[in-house]
Formats: sequence, C-alpha cells, structure tokens
Amino acid sequence: MTDLIFKELDGDVIIEPFDCGDQVINSFLNTLALLNQKRKLSKTYTFCVKDSNKVIAFLTLSASQLNTGDARIFGIDKVPIVLLGRLGVDNNYKHKNLGIALIKIALEKSLEASNIIACRLLLVETTLDMKSYYLEKVNMGFEWFRDRKNSSILFIDLKKYEESTH
Repeated sequence: MTDLIFKELDGDVIIEPFDCGDQVINSFLNTLALLNQKRKLSKTYTFCVKDSNKVIAFLTLSASQLNTGDARIFGIDKVPIVLLGRLGVDNNYKHKNLGIALIKIALEKSLEASNIIACRLLLVETTLDMKSYYLEKVNMGFEWFRDRKNSSILFIDLKKYEESTH
C-alpha cells in the first residue's frame, strides 16, 4: 500500500478529490471539518498519502454528552462521552482496513482523554446498514445503546475497555 501519514487536519492537506460514497460525509470534509476545528467544535484526523498530502481517510472526534433521560446510566442522566462524529474512507482505498485503523485511533484518543477529563463512552451514531460493520468487522466491543437492536447508537464503555486491556 502507498506510504501514509496520520495527521491532524490542517490547511496543508489536499482534500479534493475525496469521495467515500456518502455525500454528507464528503461535504463535511470539504466544507466544515477545518472550520469546525478552528472553532474548537471538533477535531479531525486524517490519513494522507505521504508524497501528495492527499486525504484518503479521516475521522472527527468531539466532546459531548449522552442524555439518558429516565434511563439513568451510572447513576446520572447526562453521561460525558467522546463522539466519533464522522468517519470516511475514499472509495479508491476501501477494503484496506483504514476504517478499522481509524476506529482504533479514535479509541486510543478517547482513552487518553478519559484520563485527562471525565468521559465514559466512545459513542458513534451510525446508519443502520453500517451497524454490522462496527459490531462484527471492527470487533472492538461496540454495544447497542440500551440493548435496542434497531438503534443506530453504538458505544464502547471506556472504563470497561481499559480494565479489560490492563
């Protein structure tokens, strides 16, 4: 595979042409990712081709909270989380496990954050057709939120994950 570098999104990367097959994800990368980063609303990380600095895959993380309402989790109704908000792999680089590599990085960064500020879950709200990807192919311990099989909200309990790996 082409030599890749992993880096935070900055003005030096080449975004276009990027096409992951999902216009919402493509549009986010092209128009909002850098702006949201400058506004400190989210942080975007990329895999770029080393020689050209062209983005071929990316993920976006932000701090958030999960409002659980009456179904209190951990004794509270607002759980601090790291939100994996966007993830995309260019169509020309699919089936090379870049998505899995990005999710592993998201998990590592979430664990680091959980030891600096309180956050309990890494949460992803995915499409129903991508749910099996997170549950079966990624195989990092994603669970359905509140055991609702039709939910598109998946999470990894960072505390449990950290305890199981140490």
